[in-house]
Amino acid sequence: MRGQMKRPLWLNLLLIFLLPIIGLALGAAITILLKVDRADYSNLIVNFFFLAACFGLLRIFNFSRSDLGLRVISDQINWHIVTSLFVFSLYILFYLFVIRISALKPFSAAIGWGLLTNLVVVVAEELYFRGLLYSFIQRRFSARVALVVTAVLFGLFHAQQGIMGIISKTFTGWLWGSVRYSSGMIFLLIFPIHYAFNTIWLLFEGNWSNPPSWGIYALPIGEFLLGSAIVILSRRLKGNDHEPQ
Repeated sequence: MRGQMKRPLWLNLLLIFLLPIIGLALGAAITILLKVDRADYSNLIVNFFFLAACFGLLRIFNFSRSDLGLRVISDQINWHIVTSLFVFSLYILFYLFVIRISALKPFSAAIGWGLLTNLVVVVAEELYFRGLLYSFIQRRFSARVALVVTAVLFGLFHAQQGIMGIISKTFTGWLWGSVRYSSGMIFLLIFPIHYAFNTIWLLFEGNWSNPPSWGIYALPIGEFLLGSAIVILSRRLKGNDHEPQ
């Protein structure tokens, strides 16, 4: 990230926050101009431009693999796997006992495009929120500040889902960020956690439209508690003076 030191902070902030928004807006504008904004693959186009904006930020800021959480840390890999398994298990329990997923849906073109779109979405979102944005904030403040800020921004990023969507996704960002905070890596956040989280609803029948209200509230509570437990336990195991990656 040497290049950013030559630019004023306000310009770095403008670039890292504005460029992804421009990418999303450009992708949406193209789907409208091409009159494919209602097509099954319109979201793929929009998120492809979001991903392209993320790669643009990688070039501008010269992030390393370590900055992005994409370098294997040998003494943390077991912790990364264990915490990711706990996170994955939480969502499996939610899908089985709250959503009550059952049979696979019949395959269709919409599902095919959805699977491909989800692939682009999870790579772009993890690369941006738990990768470069987390690293950018951590370098200037601390890992704890990066964890909180990226969780809140992840919630705001899903503002189209309404106020409950913002709150829910903030807790999701907190839980996923706790894995990055405690292990310094995002490998398993991309696959299987984020991809499975986005894809199971696409593939399986279930009580998606009217889940029990207790389950809707139980998931963000579970995400907050599990994320907090990961953060607290990692600090105790590594020592309170240790600053996670």
